[in-house]
Amino acid sequence: MQSITEKLGAPPVLPSVKKPPCIDNISLTITVATPMVGGGVEAGEVDEKRPVRIPSIRGQLRYWWRIMNMNKPDLADKEAEIWGSTDKCSKVSVDIPEQPNILLRYCENNFDFKDKFGPEAYALFASRQNKQNIAREGFSFTLHLNYPQEFNNDVRLALSAWLYFGGLGARTRRGCGSLYCTQNLMSIGQVLKSAPYITLWLKKANDGISAWSYAVKVYRSYRQNRNKGEGPRPGRSKWPEADSLRKITGKSPRKHSIPITSPLPSFPRAALGMPIIFQFSPQDRDYEPDKIQITPKNSGRMSSPVITKAIYKNGSWYSAVIILPHDEAFRTELKLTNTDAEKYEIPPLKSAAYKIIEPMKGTNDAISGFEQFISGDFWKEAAE
Repeated sequence: MQSITEKLGAPPVLPSVKKPPCIDNISLTITVATPMVGGGVEAGEVDEKRPVRIPSIRGQLRYWWRIMNMNKPDLADKEAEIWGSTDKCSKVSVDIPEQPNILLRYCENNFDFKDKFGPEAYALFASRQNKQNIAREGFSFTLHLNYPQEFNNDVRLALSAWLYFGGLGARTRRGCGSLYCTQNLMSIGQVLKSAPYITLWLKKANDGISAWSYAVKVYRSYRQNRNKGEGPRPGRSKWPEADSLRKITGKSPRKHSIPITSPLPSFPRAALGMPIIFQFSPQDRDYEPDKIQITPKNSGRMSSPVITKAIYKNGSWYSAVIILPHDEAFRTELKLTNTDAEKYEIPPLKSAAYKIIEPMKGTNDAISGFEQFISGDFWKEAAE
C-alpha cells in the first residue's frame, strides 16, 4: 500500500522566512539648559509651536556618529545603513510625542541679560544684530528612539556624544542650546575612550547659565586679546590680522601706521572658524581698510573646531571647552574679499612663525594657543 507521500510526492520546499530584527528603544527626558537660537524652518527663527524638530535631531545624531567613528573603514556604507541615504530609509526611528511649551528671551532693543556687553551677548551677537528672539532656557522634551538591536552601540554612543558636546538650534559651538539629561546612557569618560582624538577641558560651575557664560568668556578673552586703551576705547589688538589688512590694502590712519604685531601678513585666528568679518572703526573710515571678509578659498565657511558650552555630569555643572579633530583646518587656504592678498605669501594656519604672537603662548597655531591659555584654569578630562 502506497503512503500519502508516495502518492502525492514530497511536499514543496517553502522559502525561508527572514526573522524581523530585534528592536531596541530608548526614551529620555532632555532639558535645554542655555538659550536656544533658531531651530525652526526659517534660519535663525524659533518655531514657537514646534521648537524641537525631528530632522534637526536626526542631523545631530548623524553628525556625532560621524565624529565618534571617524577614521574607521567603510564609514559611508555603515552610515547609510544606520542613518539612511538617498536610496534607503534610516533604521533609526525618532519621535517627540509632545512639543514643549517655551518662553522667549528678547534680543530686540531690550536685551534680556544683565550685561549687554557680556559673554552672553558675544555668543548671541547674530540674534541681536538681526533682531531675532531666542528660546529661554529650561524647557524639556521627551525623545523616543527605536532601532535594530545590532546598532545599539552606535546609537547609544552618538546620542551620548550629542547630549554632552552638542545642542539644539544654531550657535551650538558657542554653547547655545546646551542639553542635559539625568538618564544619559554613557559617562563622559566612556565617550572620550571611544574618540581619543577629542579633547575636553572642564571647570566646575554653579549652574548651567554660569557654566556657559564662563566658557564663552574665556574664549572671547582669547580671541579679543588687546592692549590697554585710553579711557573707554579698547587698545590695539595683540593679534596680527588688523595690521596685516592695513599692510595688504595700504590703508591706515596715522596713529596705526606703525605695526605692533608680526608676522605680517598672517591670519592665525582663521583656524578657529570662518568666515571672519573685519570692520574697522567708523571714526577712521576714510583711512582704514574697507569691510573685509575671510573665508576658506574653496567654500563659504569652516566650522570652528572649538566648542564652548555648559556640560552636566554626575549631578554637577561644568564650563567646558571641547577641541574637535582639526588637522584639515590647518590645510585650508584663505580668501580675502576687497584685497590684493594674492600678491603676498601668507603662512599656513599652523606655523612656527606664530610663536612670537603674544596670546598664543609660544604655540604654533591658534587652537593649541587657546588650550595653553586655559590650561591654568581648566583641567583636561581623562578617558575611562
